[in-house]
Amino acid sequence: MKYYQDTETGLIHAFEDGIDPRTLNNLNIPATLSENIKQKPDESYVWHQGDWIKLEEAPLGYTQPVSSVPSHSPAWMAYLLPYAAVHRDEASGLNISLDQINANSYAGTKLAEVVALLPLASPSGLPALISYDGAIAIPQCEDFPSNVDGVSKLNEILCSLMLGGVHTEVLHSDALVVGSLQDGVRFFAYTPSLHTQLRLNCASINDRLQPLMLPRVLMVEEIRQAYSQGQQVIKAIHNLSPFFLLNGYTAMVYRNNSDALNNLWIAVEQLTEYLWTERYVKNRNAFTVRLAKCHDQLKRQNKLDQIWAKHQLLRLSKIISKECHKALCQARKRRNDLVHEGIVPDIKIVEALWVTLPELIEVASGIRALGVRRLLGGGENNWAIPVRTNFDEWAELATKV
Repeated sequence: MKYYQDTETGLIHAFEDGIDPRTLNNLNIPATLSENIKQKPDESYVWHQGDWIKLEEAPLGYTQPVSSVPSHSPAWMAYLLPYAAVHRDEASGLNISLDQINANSYAGTKLAEVVALLPLASPSGLPALISYDGAIAIPQCEDFPSNVDGVSKLNEILCSLMLGGVHTEVLHSDALVVGSLQDGVRFFAYTPSLHTQLRLNCASINDRLQPLMLPRVLMVEEIRQAYSQGQQVIKAIHNLSPFFLLNGYTAMVYRNNSDALNNLWIAVEQLTEYLWTERYVKNRNAFTVRLAKCHDQLKRQNKLDQIWAKHQLLRLSKIISKECHKALCQARKRRNDLVHEGIVPDIKIVEALWVTLPELIEVASGIRALGVRRLLGGGENNWAIPVRTNFDEWAELATKV
Protein backbone atom coordinates (compact mmCIF):
# COMPACT_ATOMS: atom_id res chain seq x y z
CA MET A 1 0.00 0.00 0.00
CA LYS A 2 1.12 3.56 -0.65
CA TYR A 3 -0.05 6.45 1.52
CA TYR A 4 -0.85 10.06 0.66
CA GLN A 5 -1.85 12.96 2.88
CA ASP A 6 -4.49 15.54 2.10
CA THR A 7 -2.81 18.90 2.68
CA GLU A 8 -6.21 20.50 3.35
CA THR A 9 -7.35 18.21 6.15
CA GLY A 10 -4.32 16.13 7.19
CA LEU A 11 -6.22 12.92 6.50
CA ILE A 12 -4.25 9.90 5.25
CA HIS A 13 -5.42 8.05 2.11
CA ALA A 14 -4.16 4.58 1.18
CA PHE A 15 -3.94 3.14 -2.35
CA GLU A 16 -2.67 -0.09 -3.83
CA ASP A 17 0.97 -0.13 -4.90
CA GLY A 18 1.46 1.09 -8.44
CA ILE A 19 -1.67 3.26 -8.43
CA ASP A 20 -1.23 7.01 -8.60
CA PRO A 21 -4.47 8.54 -7.29
CA ARG A 22 -3.74 11.81 -9.07
CA THR A 23 -4.17 10.07 -12.42
CA LEU A 24 -7.50 8.45 -11.54
CA ASN A 25 -10.72 9.92 -12.88
CA ASN A 26 -12.45 9.81 -9.50
CA LEU A 27 -14.36 12.88 -8.35
CA ASN A 28 -14.14 11.85 -4.70
CA ILE A 29 -10.32 11.82 -4.55
CA PRO A 30 -8.89 15.17 -3.35
CA ALA A 31 -6.59 17.01 -5.73
CA THR A 32 -4.54 18.12 -2.71
CA LEU A 33 -2.85 14.78 -1.97
CA SER A 34 0.86 14.76 -1.16
CA GLU A 35 3.37 11.93 -0.88
CA ASN A 36 5.05 13.83 1.97
CA ILE A 37 3.39 12.36 5.07
CA LYS A 38 3.41 14.38 8.29
CA GLN A 39 2.51 12.10 11.19
CA LYS A 40 0.29 13.42 13.95
CA PRO A 41 2.45 13.65 17.11
CA ASP A 42 -0.43 12.88 19.49
CA GLU A 43 -4.12 13.65 20.08
CA SER A 44 -3.34 17.12 21.43
CA TYR A 45 -2.40 18.27 17.91
CA VAL A 46 -4.72 19.60 15.20
CA TRP A 47 -4.21 20.25 11.49
CA HIS A 48 -3.79 23.88 10.51
CA GLN A 49 -2.55 25.33 7.23
CA GLY A 50 -0.71 22.21 6.08
CA ASP A 51 0.86 21.11 9.38
CA TRP A 52 0.14 19.81 12.88
CA ILE A 53 0.04 22.34 15.72
CA LYS A 54 -0.88 22.19 19.39
CA LEU A 55 -4.57 22.89 19.98
CA GLU A 56 -3.73 25.72 22.39
CA GLU A 57 -1.67 27.34 19.63
CA ALA A 58 -4.58 27.32 17.19
CA PRO A 59 -6.24 30.64 16.29
CA LEU A 60 -9.27 31.77 18.27
CA GLY A 61 -12.42 30.06 16.98
CA TYR A 62 -10.45 27.27 15.26
CA THR A 63 -12.49 24.52 13.59
CA GLN A 64 -11.34 21.30 11.96
CA PRO A 65 -10.68 21.87 8.24
CA VAL A 66 -13.11 20.33 5.78
CA SER A 67 -12.08 19.04 2.37
CA SER A 68 -13.01 21.24 -0.57
CA VAL A 69 -14.04 18.07 -2.41
CA PRO A 70 -17.84 17.77 -2.15
CA SER A 71 -19.61 14.51 -1.46
CA HIS A 72 -20.78 13.55 -4.96
CA SER A 73 -24.37 12.33 -5.21
CA PRO A 74 -24.74 10.80 -1.71
CA ALA A 75 -27.90 8.76 -1.28
CA TRP A 76 -30.31 7.21 1.20
CA MET A 77 -31.37 3.80 -0.08
CA ALA A 78 -33.75 0.92 0.58
CA TYR A 79 -34.14 -2.40 -1.22
CA LEU A 80 -37.26 -3.94 -2.68
CA LEU A 81 -37.81 -7.17 -0.76
CA PRO A 82 -37.75 -10.04 -1.46
CA TYR A 83 -34.81 -9.69 -3.88
CA ALA A 84 -35.96 -8.31 -7.21
CA ALA A 85 -34.66 -7.78 -10.73
CA VAL A 86 -36.10 -4.65 -12.36
CA HIS A 87 -36.35 -4.93 -16.16
CA ARG A 88 -36.84 -2.02 -18.55
CA ASP A 89 -38.53 -4.38 -21.00
CA GLU A 90 -38.89 -8.07 -21.77
CA ALA A 91 -35.41 -8.28 -23.32
CA SER A 92 -33.42 -6.29 -20.75
CA GLY A 93 -32.75 -9.00 -18.17
CA LEU A 94 -29.16 -9.96 -17.40
CA ASN A 95 -29.92 -13.66 -17.98
CA ILE A 96 -27.33 -14.86 -15.47
CA SER A 97 -26.68 -18.55 -16.05
CA LEU A 98 -26.21 -21.29 -13.47
CA ASP A 99 -22.63 -21.76 -14.68
CA GLN A 100 -21.91 -18.06 -14.09
CA ILE A 101 -23.41 -18.26 -10.61
CA ASN A 102 -21.39 -21.37 -9.74
CA ALA A 103 -18.18 -19.83 -11.11
CA ASN A 104 -19.00 -16.42 -9.61
CA SER A 105 -18.25 -14.94 -13.03
CA TYR A 106 -21.42 -12.89 -13.57
CA ALA A 107 -21.12 -9.11 -14.06
CA GLY A 108 -21.90 -8.01 -10.51
CA THR A 109 -21.56 -4.29 -11.16
CA LYS A 110 -24.47 -4.42 -13.60
CA LEU A 111 -26.79 -5.30 -10.71
CA ALA A 112 -26.27 -1.79 -9.33
CA GLU A 113 -26.90 0.08 -12.59
CA VAL A 114 -29.80 2.55 -12.61
CA VAL A 115 -32.73 1.46 -14.77
CA ALA A 116 -35.59 3.76 -13.75
CA LEU A 117 -36.55 6.95 -11.96
CA LEU A 118 -39.54 8.12 -9.95
CA PRO A 119 -40.51 11.80 -9.59
CA LEU A 120 -40.34 13.14 -6.03
CA ALA A 121 -41.84 16.62 -6.51
CA SER A 122 -39.30 17.97 -4.01
CA PRO A 123 -37.69 21.45 -4.06
CA SER A 124 -34.38 20.19 -5.51
CA GLY A 125 -36.15 18.63 -8.48
CA LEU A 126 -34.02 15.49 -8.13
CA PRO A 127 -35.89 12.21 -8.73
CA ALA A 128 -35.61 8.89 -6.94
CA LEU A 129 -33.55 6.32 -8.85
CA ILE A 130 -34.01 2.54 -9.00
CA SER A 131 -31.25 0.05 -9.76
CA TYR A 132 -31.54 -3.28 -11.55
CA ASP A 133 -31.39 -5.17 -8.24
CA GLY A 134 -34.24 -3.16 -6.71
CA ALA A 135 -32.41 -0.48 -4.73
CA ILE A 136 -34.48 2.70 -4.40
CA ALA A 137 -32.29 5.76 -3.83
CA ILE A 138 -33.14 9.33 -2.90
CA PRO A 139 -30.59 12.15 -2.69
CA GLN A 140 -28.99 13.12 0.62
CA CYS A 141 -29.76 16.79 0.08
CA GLU A 142 -31.68 19.60 1.78
CA ASP A 143 -34.93 17.83 0.88
CA PHE A 144 -34.00 14.88 3.11
CA PRO A 145 -31.23 16.16 5.39
CA SER A 146 -31.28 13.43 8.07
CA ASN A 147 -31.62 9.67 8.24
CA VAL A 148 -35.08 10.17 9.78
CA ASP A 149 -36.14 12.16 6.71
CA GLY A 150 -34.62 9.52 4.45
CA VAL A 151 -36.46 6.65 6.14
CA SER A 152 -39.74 8.56 6.09
CA LYS A 153 -39.53 9.39 2.37
CA LEU A 154 -38.42 5.91 1.36
CA ASN A 155 -41.34 4.39 3.30
CA GLU A 156 -43.66 6.78 1.47
CA ILE A 157 -42.28 5.51 -1.84
CA LEU A 158 -42.54 1.87 -0.73
CA CYS A 159 -46.10 2.42 0.51
CA SER A 160 -47.03 4.08 -2.79
CA LEU A 161 -45.81 1.01 -4.65
CA MET A 162 -47.77 -1.24 -2.30
CA LEU A 163 -50.96 0.78 -2.78
CA GLY A 164 -50.45 0.35 -6.51
CA GLY A 165 -50.17 -3.43 -6.20
CA VAL A 166 -46.42 -4.11 -5.91
CA HIS A 167 -45.39 -6.09 -2.83
CA THR A 168 -42.97 -4.08 -0.71
CA GLU A 169 -41.81 -4.29 2.90
CA VAL A 170 -41.40 -1.57 5.50
CA LEU A 171 -38.03 0.09 6.05
CA HIS A 172 -36.89 0.50 9.65
CA SER A 173 -34.10 2.91 10.51
CA ASP A 174 -31.59 0.14 11.25
CA ALA A 175 -31.94 -1.14 7.68
CA LEU A 176 -31.41 2.23 5.97
CA VAL A 177 -28.61 1.96 3.40
CA VAL A 178 -26.11 4.77 2.86
CA GLY A 179 -24.39 5.03 -0.50
CA SER A 180 -23.74 7.21 -3.52
CA LEU A 181 -24.03 7.35 -7.28
CA GLN A 182 -20.87 5.92 -8.86
CA ASP A 183 -19.52 6.74 -12.32
CA GLY A 184 -22.86 8.33 -13.17
CA VAL A 185 -24.49 4.97 -13.91
CA ARG A 186 -24.70 2.81 -10.77
CA PHE A 187 -25.06 2.95 -7.01
CA PHE A 188 -22.42 1.98 -4.50
CA ALA A 189 -23.58 1.06 -1.00
CA TYR A 190 -21.37 1.63 2.02
CA THR A 191 -23.72 -0.42 4.20
CA PRO A 192 -23.04 -4.19 4.19
CA SER A 193 -25.85 -6.36 2.84
CA LEU A 194 -26.54 -9.32 0.55
CA HIS A 195 -27.10 -6.85 -2.28
CA THR A 196 -23.62 -5.39 -1.74
CA GLN A 197 -22.04 -8.85 -1.65
CA LEU A 198 -23.77 -9.86 -4.88
CA ARG A 199 -22.67 -6.66 -6.61
CA LEU A 200 -19.05 -7.21 -5.55
CA ASN A 201 -19.10 -10.93 -6.42
CA CYS A 202 -18.23 -11.87 -2.87
CA ALA A 203 -21.41 -13.69 -1.77
CA SER A 204 -21.23 -17.41 -0.99
CA ILE A 205 -22.72 -19.89 -3.45
CA ASN A 206 -25.65 -20.52 -1.09
CA ASP A 207 -26.37 -16.80 -0.80
CA ARG A 208 -26.16 -15.98 -4.49
CA LEU A 209 -27.97 -18.97 -6.00
CA GLN A 210 -31.61 -18.14 -5.28
CA PRO A 211 -31.63 -14.34 -5.83
CA LEU A 212 -29.62 -14.49 -9.06
CA MET A 213 -31.22 -17.63 -10.49
CA LEU A 214 -34.84 -16.96 -9.52
CA PRO A 215 -35.30 -13.27 -8.68
CA ARG A 216 -38.70 -11.65 -8.48
CA VAL A 217 -38.97 -9.83 -11.81
CA LEU A 218 -40.59 -6.39 -11.87
CA MET A 219 -41.07 -4.29 -14.99
CA VAL A 220 -40.25 -0.58 -14.93
CA GLU A 221 -43.67 0.34 -16.32
CA GLU A 222 -45.36 -1.76 -13.64
CA ILE A 223 -43.42 0.11 -10.95
CA ARG A 224 -44.21 3.52 -12.46
CA GLN A 225 -47.93 2.82 -12.68
CA ALA A 226 -48.08 1.47 -9.14
CA TYR A 227 -46.14 4.44 -7.80
CA SER A 228 -48.36 6.92 -9.62
CA GLN A 229 -51.54 5.41 -8.22
CA GLY A 230 -50.10 5.19 -4.71
CA GLN A 231 -48.96 8.80 -4.79
CA GLN A 232 -52.44 9.91 -5.81
CA VAL A 233 -53.86 8.15 -2.76
CA ILE A 234 -51.31 9.58 -0.32
CA LYS A 235 -51.79 13.11 -1.65
CA ALA A 236 -55.58 12.77 -1.52
CA ILE A 237 -55.73 11.61 2.14
CA HIS A 238 -53.68 14.20 4.02
CA ASN A 239 -53.70 12.44 7.41
CA LEU A 240 -52.80 8.92 6.21
CA SER A 241 -49.38 7.80 7.49
CA PRO A 242 -47.65 5.55 4.92
CA PHE A 243 -45.42 4.00 7.60
CA PHE A 244 -48.23 2.49 9.68
CA LEU A 245 -50.08 1.07 6.67
CA LEU A 246 -46.91 -0.45 5.24
CA ASN A 247 -45.70 -1.68 8.63
CA GLY A 248 -49.03 -3.37 9.27
CA TYR A 249 -48.96 -5.08 5.88
CA THR A 250 -45.39 -6.28 6.38
CA ALA A 251 -46.19 -7.61 9.86
CA MET A 252 -49.19 -9.48 8.47
CA VAL A 253 -47.10 -11.11 5.75
CA TYR A 254 -44.64 -12.36 8.38
CA ARG A 255 -47.45 -13.46 10.73
CA ASN A 256 -46.58 -10.91 13.41
CA ASN A 257 -50.26 -10.63 14.22
CA SER A 258 -50.09 -8.17 17.13
CA ASP A 259 -47.99 -5.62 15.25
CA ALA A 260 -50.10 -6.13 12.16
CA LEU A 261 -53.39 -5.41 13.92
CA ASN A 262 -51.99 -2.46 15.88
CA ASN A 263 -50.50 -0.75 12.82
CA LEU A 264 -53.42 -1.46 10.51
CA TRP A 265 -55.81 -0.15 13.15
CA ILE A 266 -53.89 3.12 13.26
CA ALA A 267 -54.51 3.36 9.51
CA VAL A 268 -58.20 2.59 10.13
CA GLU A 269 -58.44 5.40 12.70
CA GLN A 270 -56.81 7.85 10.29
CA LEU A 271 -59.09 6.84 7.42
CA THR A 272 -62.13 6.96 9.68
CA GLU A 273 -61.30 10.50 10.79
CA TYR A 274 -60.88 11.58 7.17
CA LEU A 275 -64.18 10.00 6.08
CA TRP A 276 -65.95 11.45 9.09
CA THR A 277 -64.73 14.98 8.42
CA GLU A 278 -64.72 15.06 4.62
CA ARG A 279 -67.57 12.70 3.67
CA TYR A 280 -69.94 12.63 6.64
CA VAL A 281 -69.89 15.98 8.45
CA LYS A 282 -69.73 18.06 5.27
CA ASN A 283 -72.75 16.21 3.79
CA ARG A 284 -74.85 15.66 6.92
CA ASN A 285 -77.75 17.78 5.73
CA ALA A 286 -78.36 15.39 2.84
CA PHE A 287 -78.84 12.33 5.05
CA THR A 288 -82.11 10.62 5.95
CA VAL A 289 -84.34 11.35 8.94
CA ARG A 290 -83.41 8.01 10.48
CA LEU A 291 -79.72 8.83 10.25
CA ALA A 292 -80.27 12.28 11.73
CA LYS A 293 -82.10 10.75 14.72
CA CYS A 294 -79.30 8.24 15.28
CA HIS A 295 -76.72 11.02 15.08
CA ASP A 296 -78.61 13.19 17.58
CA GLN A 297 -79.04 10.28 19.99
CA LEU A 298 -75.31 9.49 19.97
CA LYS A 299 -74.55 13.18 20.39
CA ARG A 300 -76.80 13.41 23.48
CA GLN A 301 -74.97 10.40 24.92
CA ASN A 302 -71.58 12.07 24.24
CA LYS A 303 -70.51 9.09 22.12
CA LEU A 304 -69.84 10.75 18.77
CA ASP A 305 -66.12 10.83 19.45
CA GLN A 306 -65.95 7.04 19.83
CA ILE A 307 -64.82 5.20 16.74
CA TRP A 308 -67.54 2.55 16.90
CA ALA A 309 -70.14 5.32 16.74
CA LYS A 310 -68.47 6.91 13.74
CA HIS A 311 -68.32 3.54 11.99
CA GLN A 312 -72.02 2.99 12.70
CA LEU A 313 -72.98 6.35 11.24
CA LEU A 314 -70.69 5.87 8.24
CA ARG A 315 -72.48 2.57 7.64
CA LEU A 316 -75.98 4.06 8.02
CA SER A 317 -75.03 6.88 5.64
CA LYS A 318 -73.83 4.24 3.15
CA ILE A 319 -70.37 5.77 2.99
CA ILE A 320 -69.01 2.32 3.88
CA SER A 321 -70.61 -1.04 3.15
CA LYS A 322 -72.24 -3.44 5.59
CA GLU A 323 -69.44 -5.96 5.04
CA CYS A 324 -66.80 -3.33 5.73
CA HIS A 325 -68.58 -2.28 8.94
CA LYS A 326 -68.75 -5.88 10.15
CA ALA A 327 -65.03 -6.45 9.58
CA LEU A 328 -64.18 -3.19 11.36
CA CYS A 329 -66.31 -4.17 14.38
CA GLN A 330 -64.58 -7.54 14.68
CA ALA A 331 -61.11 -6.01 14.31
CA ARG A 332 -61.89 -3.29 16.88
CA LYS A 333 -62.94 -5.87 19.48
CA ARG A 334 -59.82 -7.99 18.90
CA ARG A 335 -57.64 -4.90 19.03
CA ASN A 336 -59.19 -3.98 22.39
CA ASP A 337 -58.53 -7.52 23.61
CA LEU A 338 -54.90 -7.13 22.55
CA VAL A 339 -54.45 -3.74 24.22
CA HIS A 340 -56.28 -4.45 27.48
CA GLU A 341 -55.71 -8.18 27.98
CA GLY A 342 -52.69 -9.01 25.83
CA ILE A 343 -54.62 -11.51 23.72
CA VAL A 344 -52.80 -12.06 20.42
CA PRO A 345 -55.27 -11.83 17.52
CA ASP A 346 -55.84 -14.66 15.08
CA ILE A 347 -54.41 -14.13 11.61
CA LYS A 348 -57.90 -14.45 10.11
CA ILE A 349 -58.98 -11.27 11.91
CA VAL A 350 -55.94 -9.42 10.59
CA GLU A 351 -56.47 -10.65 7.03
CA ALA A 352 -60.17 -9.76 7.15
CA LEU A 353 -59.22 -6.23 8.19
CA TRP A 354 -56.63 -6.04 5.43
CA VAL A 355 -59.17 -7.09 2.80
CA THR A 356 -61.49 -4.35 4.08
CA LEU A 357 -58.94 -1.53 4.03
CA PRO A 358 -58.97 -0.97 0.23
CA GLU A 359 -62.65 0.00 0.44
CA LEU A 360 -61.88 2.64 3.07
CA ILE A 361 -58.94 3.93 1.05
CA GLU A 362 -60.89 4.05 -2.20
CA VAL A 363 -63.84 5.88 -0.65
CA ALA A 364 -61.56 8.35 1.12
CA SER A 365 -59.32 9.06 -1.88
CA GLY A 366 -61.91 8.81 -4.63
CA ILE A 367 -59.56 6.51 -6.55
CA ARG A 368 -61.08 3.18 -7.54
CA ALA A 369 -59.67 -0.23 -8.48
CA LEU A 370 -56.54 0.12 -6.36
CA GLY A 371 -53.76 -2.32 -7.14
CA VAL A 372 -53.40 -3.08 -3.44
CA ARG A 373 -56.47 -5.32 -3.76
CA ARG A 374 -54.18 -7.86 -5.43
CA LEU A 375 -52.04 -8.16 -2.30
CA LEU A 376 -53.81 -10.69 -0.13
CA GLY A 377 -51.19 -11.19 2.58
CA GLY A 378 -48.81 -13.99 3.38
CA GLY A 379 -50.72 -16.96 2.02
CA GLU A 380 -50.64 -20.27 3.86
CA ASN A 381 -48.54 -20.48 7.00
CA ASN A 382 -45.78 -22.95 6.16
CA TRP A 383 -43.79 -22.51 9.37
CA ALA A 384 -45.15 -25.64 11.04
CA ILE A 385 -42.88 -28.38 12.43
CA PRO A 386 -41.90 -31.36 10.22
CA VAL A 387 -44.33 -34.27 10.05
CA ARG A 388 -41.77 -36.66 11.61
CA THR A 389 -39.05 -35.64 14.05
CA ASN A 390 -36.25 -37.29 16.04
CA PHE A 391 -34.45 -35.50 18.88
CA ASP A 392 -32.23 -38.33 20.14
CA GLU A 393 -29.00 -36.46 19.32
CA TRP A 394 -30.35 -33.31 20.92
CA ALA A 395 -31.23 -35.14 24.13
CA GLU A 396 -27.87 -36.94 24.17
CA LEU A 397 -25.96 -33.67 23.73
CA ALA A 398 -27.98 -32.07 26.52
CA THR A 399 -26.66 -34.70 28.94
CA LYS A 400 -23.06 -33.79 28.05
CA VAL A 401 -23.15 -30.01 28.16
